[in-house]
Amino acid sequence: MDSRGKRVLLAAAVAALAATAGCSALGFGSSATTTLLVVNDDETSHDVTVKVLNDGAAVYSENATVGAETDAELPAFEGSGTYTVAVTVDGETTEQSYEFTGDDDTVSVGVGNDATVTVGG
Repeated sequence: MDSRGKRVLLAAAVAALAATAGCSALGFGSSATTTLLVVNDDETSHDVTVKVLNDGAAVYSENATVGAETDAELPAFEGSGTYTVAVTVDGETTEQSYEFTGDDDTVSVGVGNDATVTVGG
């Protein structure tokens, strides 16, 4: 490629970068994030796995050991829409449908005194 061709290619590449700069700040190409907070209201610690499923396939999976009457913040889930949230507490799994709104927010995953699970609310 001759020198002029290289300059034209470079100019086109710079123009493309300039045209797309700042798109993520405008919301293009970004996705909503939801922080998942495991809230253990039980007097016993629990091993907890939280999975977010889309048509049965896991699109998110995180584990935590949550101490008695404490909280554990899991890494954020990126996405919006209705998903199945599968929460496993000490080997027992509960599945619930949950709509992630697309707003950057926090969703609590509660573990009750009898190891019952609630998502949201």
